[in-house]
Amino acid sequence: MTRIKRRLAYAAVGSIMAAGTSLVGATAASAAPAPHVSSCDSYRNNGTVWTANCRVDYGSSQSWTRCSDGTVLYGAWVGPGYWIFRGDCSGHGRVSSYGHTDSP
Repeated sequence: MTRIKRRLAYAAVGSIMAAGTSLVGATAASAAPAPHVSSCDSYRNNGTVWTANCRVDYGSSQSWTRCSDGTVLYGAWVGPGYWIFRGDCSGHGRVSSYGHTDSP
């Protein structure tokens, strides 16, 4: 997968804001579908590795990590349940941003 899909509905989810990504102009009335990840907590980022405990309500979701050298890493697709999302930039510099994306 070479592109990251972002949905306007993420603006309503505090977890994506905590991940360092912001969306401008999104409103609660957006027509985008609800995100598959309902919540994330226990974020940790030591500079080269980040983790978060996330709940996937339905469908499939995966984590993504952008490293300081421009490399984008993707986690495995996971289905409903509680998961530890993680990204590791070892060998690619430091974590510059991270989050999660949903399957269509």
